[in-house]
Amino acid sequence: MELKVNSSSDDKYFDRVVINFTVKLKSGEPARIDEIKKEIEKENQNGQVIIYTLKSVYGRNETRGIAHVYKNEETAKKILPKYVLEKNGIKNGKEKAEKE
Repeated sequence: MELKVNSSSDDKYFDRVVINFTVKLKSGEPARIDEIKKEIEKENQNGQVIIYTLKSVYGRNETRGIAHVYKNEETAKKILPKYVLEKNGIKNGKEKAEKE
């Protein structure tokens, strides 16, 4: 797996960094969120990495995606929808309070 960052921009309104990336995969290798997060965390060690989207490119061994880097997990919980948090293995604190 080879990760290439296409662009990176600061989103000051939501206090995050938005990263557009491309992952080149070996033949038959699936794109795994955990592995991609680890690669992005190596470059951005100062925050919580959330993979927002992953889309496979038809006819190629490539996946393109968008990642958000937040300063802390609490900011991500306030902004992002529940399904994105669950996809990244983060449980929403609001759900726990409602269930209890």
